[in-house]
Amino acid sequence: MISVLRRAAHRLRSEDRGITMSELLVAMSLFTVLLVIVGGTFVSITRATTFAAARDQNTRSAQNGMNELSRKLRGAADNPVANAADSPAFTAASPDALTVSTLVATGRDAVPQLASFSVTGGTLVESTTAGRAVGTYFVFDGARSSVRLVDGVDATPSNSSPLFTYFDASGAELVPPTAAGLTGDQRSRISSVTVTLAVANSRSSLQNGIVLQSSVGLPNLLDTTQGNTP
Repeated sequence: MISVLRRAAHRLRSEDRGITMSELLVAMSLFTVLLVIVGGTFVSITRATTFAAARDQNTRSAQNGMNELSRKLRGAADNPVANAADSPAFTAASPDALTVSTLVATGRDAVPQLASFSVTGGTLVESTTAGRAVGTYFVFDGARSSVRLVDGVDATPSNSSPLFTYFDASGAELVPPTAAGLTGDQRSRISSVTVTLAVANSRSSLQNGIVLQSSVGLPNLLDTTQGNTP
């Protein structure tokens, strides 16, 4: 009987002894490793999600801006002037800005517009002035309205083309002689414009920029009577 009681007491002391310091250190080490793995996975997923969202936003913004630019440029046309030669469609044309008279407009009483595109503080801005009829001609002396098209635009990114590149009917590039842009003679010979839209934002620290490029033909400016051919 005494032997049985001793064995029982010994068993109880063995079960109540808890864990040793070595076992505690091993458990803490395993828990730390688990925390590092879970934390690293969470950070990676968060960065990837933020990057994907930023890239998607950049793509959508760039597409919207490119669509608007292409739409207005395709409608570019010289503006007839009373008792004088037509005014060239492009009244300003530089690598990062342009102003063009366009036949693209909306509404039942649509009239030609004078549209300007430029980058200010990283934002592509469109300013338009509706034409005012003077007899059978139009002048652009009214109020201007502006709209922000795309944020996070790099007008002339490094190792890339500028926002606007101009070409004549033969496909030769029209190079601005000065920072002011093309000369009057060069502007009168523009037949196509290549738009390179580089967009990035700061929502992600990763390289999330997107670059869209489109060559926009100007059918209204291909004057076959002057030797230009499509």
